[in-house]
Amino acid sequence: MMKSKNKLLRCFVIVFASLPLLLITALSGGTIQIANEAHASVIDQNSSSIRSENNTFFHDPESTVDAMITAFGEPFYELTDSVDTGKEVVSINPQQTKDSYKAEGNMIGIGNVTEYGTYVSTYSLPSISSAGKGMIVKGDSVATFTAADTGEYDDEGNLLLKGSMFFESDIKEMKSIDGKVGLYLYWKDSNGTDWTKTWLWK
Repeated sequence: MMKSKNKLLRCFVIVFASLPLLLITALSGGTIQIANEAHASVIDQNSSSIRSENNTFFHDPESTVDAMITAFGEPFYELTDSVDTGKEVVSINPQQTKDSYKAEGNMIGIGNVTEYGTYVSTYSLPSISSAGKGMIVKGDSVATFTAADTGEYDDEGNLLLKGSMFFESDIKEMKSIDGKVGLYLYWKDSNGTDWTKTWLWK
C-alpha cells in the first residue's frame, strides 16, 4: 500500500510539474488546441482512478486530493456552489460546447470571492479537454485567469478534471496572485454536486 501511494505521489509531481510550463507556453502564443493536446498527453487518468474486478471504472477523488495535499500542501483556493449561466454548441464535429458559470469560493490571503468563467470543451467521450478564461472578483477588485484542463467521466457518471490556470491582476488587493500558476482539480458527481480545489505552484 505504501509503495502504491508513493508511486501515485511521484506521478502527480511529474504530471503537475509539467503543466505550468505547458500552459504558459500556450498562453504566450500557442492555441487552445495546443494546450488541449499538451494536457491530454501528460496527464495519466489512471493515477486517480480505480478499475474493479468486474472492469468497472470509477474515480477516487479523495485519494487524488490526498496526493495533491502531500505534494503541495493544502489548497489555497476552493470553489463551491457553482451555477451554470449559459451553454452553447460550438461544433458538432468535433463535439464542442461553450459553457459559462458563476461560483462562490475562498482564496487564502484574499477571502471570499466570486468567480465568473467560460470554457470551450471538446468531447471524445468519456474524455473531455477544455480551455477557458474568467474573472475572480472581490468587491471592486478583479483578477483574470486563463486555464486548460483534461479529464473523463467514469462508469458512474462522475467527472474529474485536472488542469492549470494562470492568474493576472494589477489591483493591489489581488497582487499576491499576479503571474502565479494554480494547479486544480474539478469534481462533479452524477448528482450534479461539484467543487474545485486549486493549489498554488511556487
